[in-house]
Amino acid sequence: STSSPQVNKNISRATFSIPLTRGSRGADVTALQTYLAQYSEIYPEAMITGYFGALTEKAVGKFQEKYNLSSQSDPAYGFVGPKTRAKLNSLQ
Repeated sequence: STSSPQVNKNISRATFSIPLTRGSRGADVTALQTYLAQYSEIYPEAMITGYFGALTEKAVGKFQEKYNLSSQSDPAYGFVGPKTRAKLNSLQ
């Protein structure tokens, strides 16, 4: 039987529970990048590398601006702290 490709709804179903910042690596970063990559206006590069670099930091900042969590003048801008994690977890 031929099965049509399924959209994996679970792909971004990660619970973000630790702080993530530039230089972070691992499965949490991969999950974050996978989630953000769904939104071309937030993360047009859509690079899923497991490494939190400048592009991921910029994407997190855009996500924070979209949901009024942070602004570029805020020290938390581009940092996945408690407020950003709570918003990410609530949207999935």
